[in-house]
Amino acid sequence: MLNNINTLIDTFQSVKTKFVETHVKNEEVKKPLTSFIAAQSTFAKSAAKLTQDFYTTLGMSAYTFDLKKAFDNKGDK
Repeated sequence: MLNNINTLIDTFQSVKTKFVETHVKNEEVKKPLTSFIAAQSTFAKSAAKLTQDFYTTLGMSAYTFDLKKAFDNKGDK
């Protein structure tokens, strides 16, 4: 799943990079834009990984949750 998300991020970032390379002729503007696009890519991939890790952990917690242990009232008497 994460591989598909990373591929999608790379595709969008590649389009942006090609646009900048094609239409921005001023090198003083092109370099910061290219760096910004690379930073966006890094951020988006990190956010995607953290989101996947969160939901994987949440899913595993729900899967391994023991309802009987959580609501056993034997110790309350």
